[in-house]
Amino acid sequence: MKHTDLSRRRFALIAGTAGAAPFGIVAAEPLTAEAVIRRIQAELGGDWPSTGPDGFKAGDPSAAVKGIATTAMATLDVLKQAAKTNANLVLTYEPTFYGRADGRPPAPTGGRGPAGFSPDDPVVQAKRQFIEKNGLVVFRLRDHWQARKQNDMASALGEALGWSARRVRNDDALYDIPAATAGETVALIRNRLNLRGGLRAVGDRKAAIRRVLLHPGSMTPATMWQRYSEVDLIVSGEVREWENTFYAADIFTAGEKRALVTIGRVVSEEPGMRACAEWLKSVVKEVPAKWIGAGDPYWRAS
Repeated sequence: MKHTDLSRRRFALIAGTAGAAPFGIVAAEPLTAEAVIRRIQAELGGDWPSTGPDGFKAGDPSAAVKGIATTAMATLDVLKQAAKTNANLVLTYEPTFYGRADGRPPAPTGGRGPAGFSPDDPVVQAKRQFIEKNGLVVFRLRDHWQARKQNDMASALGEALGWSARRVRNDDALYDIPAATAGETVALIRNRLNLRGGLRAVGDRKAAIRRVLLHPGSMTPATMWQRYSEVDLIVSGEVREWENTFYAADIFTAGEKRALVTIGRVVSEEPGMRACAEWLKSVVKEVPAKWIGAGDPYWRAS
């Protein structure tokens, strides 16, 4: 057998470095929530003012990230699912604590009532305690995700409804869908999005639907009044009932063959946050990213 001679010095070098990182290479630091958000901010660009809606809402930003979950709203059920699957960084589109203040002391509103729930509210406190107990970190990602040129919120909703190939223009959310009645189209929307009681429709059930406008989130009266005459159907997350809904109802009474469908604000935003999870997989490759849907919270009386 041939023996290989090893000098004492070389043996010491080999033994001393076995199992250690090669010389000159520093062991990777834990991927913290702060580090993930900095990477997201760099990818999305723009200014991130501390007074804006986007930012950390609960948890320790210095915590090491095991997994990421995106959602339209970080409900307690969503948080429980995230904790169960080791997704301890939760990116939510809507507020976590039920108001614009998002857990901060609400600003004075000139006698018109509170702008949000007090941090002392028992439900707010219980939710915070769950987040802290389970080591979760919650970051709101709304304005900067919505501002992407790809308009993921609308295009993802179109994809969820099976209409991706039927978009009229890339810079708008108009779709020319297969001709059907309003009733048939509403049934398709309900089935595709797995809706329960959150869907509501106004207009002629038998109206022929061809051109549709998708508007995830909340639609203002000005937007609806401007676009209503362009389409057979508007699909929005939510509207102000006494403005948009009854405008559509009066249009129907006057004989117009158009319809308005609201599917729920959070439900309408879920496909866009599912797209966000897919996008994150190319931005943060060290940990898994997944989407957790908040779902339709309403039920219908039998």
